[in-house]
Formats: sequence, C-alpha cells, structure tokens
Amino acid sequence: MMQGLIRWKLKHLLVAVLIVTGVLFGLRTLRTDKHVEAVVQKRHGYSLNGTEQFAGEHRLVHLDLKGAAPKLSYFEKVFPLFRELGATGLLIEWEDTFPYWGELSVLASPLAYSKNDVKTILELASKNSLEVIPLVQTFGHMEFVLKHKVFWDRREVDQYPNAICPSNTEAVVLVKQMIAQMMTLHQSAKFIHIGADEVWHVGVCPRCKQRMHKADSTKEQLFMDHVKAIASFIKEQYPRTAVVMWDDMFRTMDVATMKESGLGKLVEPMVWHYRAQFSLDHDLLHKYAAVFPNIWAASAFKGATGPREIITDIGYHLDNHFSWLRYFDRKNTVPQFAKFRGYAVTGWQRYDHYGTLCELLPQAIPSLAICLQTLREGDFNNDMLEVISKRLGFDHNIDLHAYPRPKPLPTSFNFPGQDVYKGVLLLGNHQVELQNILNNDVYKGWFNDWHIKRNYSNAFRINQLLDSITRVYESFETVKTLMQRALLEIYDGATVEEWMETHLLPDYRKVKQLHETAQAQLVKK
Repeated sequence: MMQGLIRWKLKHLLVAVLIVTGVLFGLRTLRTDKHVEAVVQKRHGYSLNGTEQFAGEHRLVHLDLKGAAPKLSYFEKVFPLFRELGATGLLIEWEDTFPYWGELSVLASPLAYSKNDVKTILELASKNSLEVIPLVQTFGHMEFVLKHKVFWDRREVDQYPNAICPSNTEAVVLVKQMIAQMMTLHQSAKFIHIGADEVWHVGVCPRCKQRMHKADSTKEQLFMDHVKAIASFIKEQYPRTAVVMWDDMFRTMDVATMKESGLGKLVEPMVWHYRAQFSLDHDLLHKYAAVFPNIWAASAFKGATGPREIITDIGYHLDNHFSWLRYFDRKNTVPQFAKFRGYAVTGWQRYDHYGTLCELLPQAIPSLAICLQTLREGDFNNDMLEVISKRLGFDHNIDLHAYPRPKPLPTSFNFPGQDVYKGVLLLGNHQVELQNILNNDVYKGWFNDWHIKRNYSNAFRINQLLDSITRVYESFETVKTLMQRALLEIYDGATVEEWMETHLLPDYRKVKQLHETAQAQLVKK
C-alpha cells in the first residue's frame, strides 16, 4: 500500500509541477511576446547594419573586469562582433586588473593586465571603431584599494573597505594618483567615468563630522564637495576629457542643492536602472535637466538578476530595455537636455570586489546582441530575433527565457565562447535534475543521512533511485570536462578554479558521493 501511495504522490506531484511550470512559462512567454507585438510593427528589410535610428548616441558595452577578465585572444574575437551588433564603444571597469605602478603597484592583482596588454586592448577597440571610456572608482566601491593595509587609514569606516574618507587629504591624493595613471594609458579618452555610486558611508568618521560641523554643511554637501574636487582636478589636468559618474547619490537631492554645488558644469550623470519594471519616475529627469546639460543612461544585459546566477534571462533584460525606451521618451524627455549621450549596456561580473562570479560574458552574448539591437532600432520584433539568431548560428530563434529548467539545448550556435554558453546551459539542467533527486520521496524517506550513516537501507528502494543518480552523475562528469576546457580557452587558471569551485564542483561532488554511497549500500551485508 505504501509503495502505491508513493507512486500516487510522485505522479500527482509531477502533474502539478508540469501544470505550474506550463502556466508560469506561458505567462513569461506572453509577457515578452506581448511587448514584441505591441511595441513595434514589423519592418521588413531589417539588417544588423541598417540605417541608424538614433545616430550620434552611444551604445557602450560595459566590461566589468573585476571578475573573470578574459584573455586578449577573446577580445580579439569578440570586439568585431560587438561592433557588428551595434556597439559604439566600451565602458571598461578595470578595477584591480589595471597595471598600477610605483606607489600604487599593490592595487594591481597578480592577474592584472600589463601596460602592453592595455595598449593592445585599446588598439583592438580602435581597430573596430569602439571608443573606450575608462571607469575608475573614486569614492565608493573602493574595496580593491582599501583592503590593503597600507591604505586602511584612508577608510571612512575603520571596519569597512567600501568608501574613502573625503576629509582625509591622503585619500584624495590617492584618488588623484589613480586617475593620473589611468589617463596616462588612456591619453585619447574623450570621457572618464569616476564611479561614485552606492557610497553607503558618508560623513560618519570623526574627521568628516568635524568638517561638517565647522562648515555647517550636510552629508549631501560633503559628497558633492568631494566629487567637485575630483572633477575639477580632471578638468584642470585633462581639459579635453569630460567626466561621467553614476547618478544614484543625486536622486534624493533637491535642485537647489545640486545647482549650488556647481557640478552641473563639471560632470555628466549616468542614470542606472537594471530592473525589468522601472521604479524611477520622470520627476527625476526633470530635476536633472534643471542642473545637468548632458545625461547618459545605463541598462543591463547580464549580471542583474542575482549574485550567483549563471544563466542570463534574456527576456528580463529585454524588458529592461523596453522600459528604458519608454522612460527616455524621444518627444518629451530627451529634448529637455542639451545632449542625450546614449547608453552604457552594463554586464556585471561581480556585485562588488568580494562578490562571487555571476553570468560569464560568453554565456551572455545572445542577450547582449538582442539588447544592443533593441537600443539601436528603438524596438524589437520577431524579424529582428530571427536575424540575430541566424547571425549567432542558431538553427531556430534564441530562447528568451532561462527558466524553467531543464529544457532542450539549441542544436547549433556559433559565436566567440560558444562552448561556455553550451556548458552553462547544460549545467543549469543538471543542477535541477540533481535537486529533483534530493526532493524525491524515496531519497528523503529511505536514503537520507541517518540511513547512510548507519548503513541501514533497503536495496529495493535504492535501486529505484540508482538509474537517475547514475545518469545525473555521468552528466556532471561530462559537463565538468567540457567547462574545464572551454573556460581555459578564455580565462586564466585562477578564474577557472573560482568558477568551477563556486558553480559546478560542489554539486558534482554531491552527486558523485550519492552515486558511490548508493552502490556501497547495495553490497550485501
């Protein structure tokens, strides 16, 4: 009777899962398809390199090099594709991969690029008509600097390496030195991005409190004073280079405070928002338009759906770009500014210096292609999806949805890093298959840790699971070999080790142990 009950529960659980999965998948498909059909009309004759809809606006591909920085050979392959897909430039966040030297040499990771490497990357970008904008953090997200003991005294909060103290003269000098070295290797840069986002600790140290008390100023004014000092330094030393910064610290400030700071003449804000559904209102842009003549926007093609995510949900990021196209309305919003510079299409690799690796760049190439073309055309439709899919070697249209899994893989695709793309999709499938085993009633009821520890199991029950365990174990063996090889073609050994230890090997070891334990339990006692 119990065996029949278990079969009944498994059967009805499977039916329920299939029903819910189908409903959820259908809702997600309808949501994006509704956008595809409602936002645009079909425009026959579309091509990747057709007439520009918004000539003169940038579409920068953000390279977040603070994690999984690719080898030069990968840039050589992928930069031409970036340009073909509609990119106009690169926003390169070097972080500790920049070859700082002299007093700052400690900032460079052992895996940092060399000066010649940087020169080669810039030459490759120029060869493919991609303008390079370097990004160097100057206030918050300074973990890669302030983690070093020699710079601990520059912290705003002794315990945290996140932000520098803007009232510490040596901290300001340090930032200027970093900028000077960055500009030495980017002498033709028309823009430099100074970061300054998510400065969570401002005006909390004794030195800053004393400064604010003496000047009868606020934390907002302290923030703007530091940004003004850095931007003024750049304007004086590099007058042909405009200063860009993230906008989020301005969002709660009023117009009068921002105008009084004088930053409208010194910096260009880059408004960032990575969610599918926007939480920014148009009042923010009206406020910015009263202060800043020029403005940028930042969307996301990967790295915005979870710090441990490995598969890019293209539909989510497509929705983000639809939201941006509605937000920056060409008739009403954009004309408020003297110049809408364009977009940085961000692709985050870590959420901060200490964060784990999320989606890898090669895995997100299809998402990048779709997002770039959506911005280039100002719309997206099934004709575009078909052309982009064919260009990337797919034998059918790219699947816009990462989940639910498992799901069949495309039978063909052809773009730089395609084996990484394949391996990650396979891994996503196998992780769900492993979880299904661990959630199975037979596993939980007859093969849990208590049973295994006491060698107290029923061979009949174990055999009910063994085929599934063996199949998943063999699948993990295959994808482990594939990913080890594919990753080493693009990344250094340390990056490969980190990714494998974070995303693949823990589950591989788990299923391997399950397989070995199941076989051992079947040995007649």
